[in-house]
Parts: sequence; structure tokens; C-alpha cells
Amino acid sequence: MKNKRMWRGFFQFSAIFNFSAAFAMLIIPGVFFDLLMMGDTLTKEVMPWLHQFAGLVLVFGFGYWLVSTNPMMHKDIVWMGCVGKTVVFSLAWIDIALFDAPIGFGILVVADLIFAMFFAVVWRSKEA
Repeated sequence: MKNKRMWRGFFQFSAIFNFSAAFAMLIIPGVFFDLLMMGDTLTKEVMPWLHQFAGLVLVFGFGYWLVSTNPMMHKDIVWMGCVGKTVVFSLAWIDIALFDAPIGFGILVVADLIFAMFFAVVWRSKEA
């Protein structure tokens, strides 16, 4: 955590990543699903679940923005983000492996795993 300004910018970027994903799910779900190679799965039955997921992604984005104000003070949110992003990555790839889910979603969540690795660096840091 030597460069606190860099880490603050990183968490702002993390927040913007989540905000972008959440707004895409809420505002342009057709485009979002097409990007993920899941366009044929966007049905009226999926929409409530998509909205719930988008809401959670949005809330985590607000958490990352809060972390950007003082990463060391908000390590609990950093830990939740690390776990949450790792779980999203893992479940996506389990769905791909076991249920023939489209690869597009798996490609997107590689970013979540990368974020999780950087979150772990901050979470394990001893600097205040």
C-alpha cells in the first residue's frame, strides 16, 4: 500500500466498473446479454433475477467508492469485495463447465478475479 493515491484511484475504477455493469443490466439488458453471448436467454422470467443481480452489483460499487476514500479504514468492504468477486468468477466457470453456459460471461468475470487479487493485496496490507 505504498502509493495510497494509486489505490484510491484503483477503487474508484472498481466502483465505475461495477456501476457500468449494473447500469448496463438495468438500462440496456439486450445489448449486455448480446455482449456476453447470452442474447437468447434474456426472457421475461430472467428479468427479475437480472434486476436483483444488478442491484447487488450497484451496491458493491458504492462500497468500492467508499473504500476509495480510505482503503485501510474500510478493509471489511475490501474483504467482502474480494470474496464476492471470487465467488462470481467461480460460479460463472462452474456454470460454463457443468451447464454449458455461454463463454461470454466467463470472459467478463475474469476481470472480477483480477480485481479480487488486487483487493487481497489491500486486505492483507498492514499499513494504515
